[in-house]
Amino acid sequence: MKESITSETTGKTYCPSDCIRLVNMKQLAAYMAYGVELQDIYASRDFKTNVPILVGIVKREDSKQAYEKWCNYELK
Repeated sequence: MKESITSETTGKTYCPSDCIRLVNMKQLAAYMAYGVELQDIYASRDFKTNVPILVGIVKREDSKQAYEKWCNYELK
């Protein structure tokens, strides 16, 4: 059975292994504008610089088309 997490921010329950983490907020905003549903968002720290960052969680399957468009500079 897969582990699931319930977001304190969104209230949504998701399986971390079915999701991707985005730290580029411009990319996350573009995904959401494209219709990809945010599962969770939380504060963390950059491991190299120890600077605070936000991490957005989206489902891998739901974000495939957005990722392709992002890579082809078609997602704004």
